[in-house]
Amino acid sequence: MSTSVHEEIAAELRRFPEGNLRVLPKVLRAARTPLDIRRWSPAIGSISDEDAAAMNQAIEGAFEQVDPEDW
Repeated sequence: MSTSVHEEIAAELRRFPEGNLRVLPKVLRAARTPLDIRRWSPAIGSISDEDAAAMNQAIEGAFEQVDPEDW
């Protein structure tokens, strides 16, 4: 990670409430473990392109934007 990324993360952490920060080390330790994609396998491909487009439209209508690169 570059220094600028560390600085950006540090700046964001300064904005967090103390209670949220107390759980962050546990979350970070858990994030180091690779995800087991097999648990998602049944969901992958289970929706048609038309249904996905309809869901995308509904989300855009409700929230005015969808960023497919963000979750």
